[in-house]
Amino acid sequence: MNSGSPRGSKAGRCILIWAVIATVTMVALIIALAVVANQQNDNRPQPASITWCTVNDAEQSKCTQMSAAFQSAQFNAIVNCAAGKSTNICIKMVKNNQADVLTIDGGHLVDNRADLKPILAEDYGEGDATYWAVAVVKKSDSTTFLTKPGLQGKISCHTGLGKTAGWNVPMGVLKGILTVSSNGCNIQQAVTNLFSQSCAPGAPTSSKLCKKCSTCTCGSDPYCGYTGAFRCLVEGGNVAFIKHTTVFSNTDGSNTDDFELLCSDGTRAPVSAYSQCNLGKVPSHAVVVSKQATAAVIDRIVETMYLAQLKFGPHSGETFKLFGGASKDLLFKSSTKLLMPLNFSCNSDTYLGSSYLNSQLSLQCQTTQSTSVTESALRWCVISDDEMTKCTAVATQARRIQSVLVVSCVRGTSVANCARLISLGAADAITMDSGHIYTMGRDYDLQPVAAEFYGGLVASSRFKSLPSAGASYYAVAVIKASDTSTRLTRSALQGKKSCHTGYQRTAGWNVPVGFLIDNHLKFCFYCFFDSSCAPGASAAFPGAVGNKLCQICGGTGANKCDASLDPYSGYAGAIRCLNAGGDIAFVKHTTVLGNDSYQLACPDGSVQPVANYINCYLARVPSHAVMLSSQNSFVYYEKVWNLLNSLQNTAGTFQIFSSSEYNNGKDLMFKDSTHCLLKVETSCTWRDFLGTSYINTVRGTRCLTGNPPTPSSTCTIQSATCN
Repeated sequence: MNSGSPRGSKAGRCILIWAVIATVTMVALIIALAVVANQQNDNRPQPASITWCTVNDAEQSKCTQMSAAFQSAQFNAIVNCAAGKSTNICIKMVKNNQADVLTIDGGHLVDNRADLKPILAEDYGEGDATYWAVAVVKKSDSTTFLTKPGLQGKISCHTGLGKTAGWNVPMGVLKGILTVSSNGCNIQQAVTNLFSQSCAPGAPTSSKLCKKCSTCTCGSDPYCGYTGAFRCLVEGGNVAFIKHTTVFSNTDGSNTDDFELLCSDGTRAPVSAYSQCNLGKVPSHAVVVSKQATAAVIDRIVETMYLAQLKFGPHSGETFKLFGGASKDLLFKSSTKLLMPLNFSCNSDTYLGSSYLNSQLSLQCQTTQSTSVTESALRWCVISDDEMTKCTAVATQARRIQSVLVVSCVRGTSVANCARLISLGAADAITMDSGHIYTMGRDYDLQPVAAEFYGGLVASSRFKSLPSAGASYYAVAVIKASDTSTRLTRSALQGKKSCHTGYQRTAGWNVPVGFLIDNHLKFCFYCFFDSSCAPGASAAFPGAVGNKLCQICGGTGANKCDASLDPYSGYAGAIRCLNAGGDIAFVKHTTVLGNDSYQLACPDGSVQPVANYINCYLARVPSHAVMLSSQNSFVYYEKVWNLLNSLQNTAGTFQIFSSSEYNNGKDLMFKDSTHCLLKVETSCTWRDFLGTSYINTVRGTRCLTGNPPTPSSTCTIQSATCN
């Protein structure tokens, strides 16, 4: 952790909520109908124009086709095409009002964030205007890995110098193994020292970075861009730095098994495992205008492009394809599913996010010049109305004890959404279970500040491969006390109904799925149980599999199988599912402690009373933890811990770990079974906190092979005395 690094800039969400998008759609349709209704009116006003800057001849040709298609559809705007010949020239033309708009990647936006404003974002199917930067190799190449020995002397293929997935992100990841100059900033020279030759279009033609290229100019080199870098790999390169959709879009999915991903921990994974094996999640390409553009110009572009994707998007039958065509990635990435409108108040720093922006500036030996967020606020992200109510009470209590931090509450839609908001600088904290810590810590560079303690040994503890006794709990399998047939054996589980706290949650999913796959199911979990409730699975597994995993959930409509809104979500929800007809629930040991209506199903096929969890459990796993952005300073971490510690030691009626008074809620902000919070030292990363054993379990459930990295240090958990 860089303990002294600055926080990101204060920001609201860039991406508009879907209700607003629906409104824009309606407006767009009304505009379209108005155009059709008035097409016979010879006296109507001359349509306004939009000047689109193109970066090469192929884009100019497509832009001309786009203009003709828009005119044929009688859009209320005319597109003019300005030939800029390169991205840098186009950026200059937009700055100087010689053009209105172009699409650029995050790398170019970092360099020009003071002059450009993003107004639309490409979405590639993830739903949050982001994509994964990945390193791809040929499966037949058994010697290339993301280690210094595994890359030394190899041939590297990049989308372009200064490009996000092709240069900035991988160089940030590789900076630790690159041999750099004394000031640590000559990355180009360091890359030439590592690789025998490369193709990084845009680099000086005399450099080794152009040795694998033809012209080394993005306008003409066949190895430029995502498709070009992949072609460079196929035609003699060893590793290509591209985005996660590139292999699929260039092979039609027919021979993706010929390629693999290089993981940052030195292992490999199938190309389909990009969400677990990647170099980082980064903001997608954005449609940008000059920062001085008027609201009228921005509205004109947004409305026109929203109409365009309705008429010429991926699902249309029109000849002109807005995001596709014979050539790849012209004007927009071919893998784009839709353009997402951004809030008018969105600026470049907000869109890029503090974590990504600071990581890229570090490659240039820069830091963000200023920040409007002082270290005097703690914005807690909540994911339900009941949590919002409790959070408001916590904020009030913080004022009563005269905390140096002003607590406020930010409403997120899910844990993933909250992690995204934290990375954007729009929120500060949330409590996560270990499954989310693994995923969100990795994706959004989060770090633990405090761990929940559920009872047992409370002492100063350090752990590496196993969590400490004080900062862990037991994942258990629960059945009804009256059930004489359900046991943890293959024959006894076949055809049963399973209840899970949530898809990819620790005790409810990662541990039991890993256990059952290893011991009984042999990679057939989805067809093993008769039906299940795994809230959150519907979003991850559309179709029949998703329906089966959500079949016995208790929600209705949009709430059914929702990760936070389904009544069977969470620990208490999984028990409700069990009581409503389920056969087995996977929860943590405190969920049913003291309740004789249940018993535990043990790994050896026996059953035990719920009090005997220490002899009948699936795994001991790290506890839930309060997570912050790793970009915070040491001083801010101390402020947050001091506030949490003060809140948990407050005398009187306020109980920070109780949820029942908030609409009979359960596990709001913290688990109700928490005895107290233990301080996690600031040197502890999310990997250190989880430990090797747990990370291996999670990787096993996601079909990732190879060993994860050994935690960089042991993780110190403060001793505590619970009230």
